[in-house]
Amino acid sequence: MAGGAREELAGVVDRLDVLLSDLAEAEPMAVLRAIGRLEALIGRQAPPAGVAARGQGATWEEIGAAVNATRQAAHQRWARHLPRGAGADPGDVVG
Repeated sequence: MAGGAREELAGVVDRLDVLLSDLAEAEPMAVLRAIGRLEALIGRQAPPAGVAARGQGATWEEIGAAVNATRQAAHQRWARHLPRGAGADPGDVVG
């Protein structure tokens, strides 16, 4: 992703945070519907993004940090989407 697209995505997320915060009390059902749609979107987009990150050499620690989770949580969330045997980081202890 080009730097400009990364910045645009970050800006969209920041604006969405402000919009949801502004509407939470005045329009709670609209906010909840938006959250439901966002959760579905995340559910669709997270697996391919996690697999792509691993394919580009990201470690589980890096992936976890990107989503404010631990290395172990990232592994549990995305390893099942990888081809068999592709989920280990160098130096991982197996067993």
